[in-house]
Amino acid sequence: MTIDISSRIDGTAEVHKMISLLLLDHGGVAVDDYSAHPWTQQEIQSGAVIDGLRFFDFRTCHELNREPGRS
Repeated sequence: MTIDISSRIDGTAEVHKMISLLLLDHGGVAVDDYSAHPWTQQEIQSGAVIDGLRFFDFRTCHELNREPGRS
């Protein structure tokens, strides 16, 4: 299953809840555009930090990858 979610409007809590419920019901892992880590339901629900990022952590990813002197 593939779900395409924009990060233009912050829906982080809703994304975490939806993906957590899908994984709880169907198993597997989730991936996002911000890390290469395959996220488990437990990691998403607990807010685990892997390589400095949480699941669907577009803000931190942006901060880590922005060019010096740019905001």
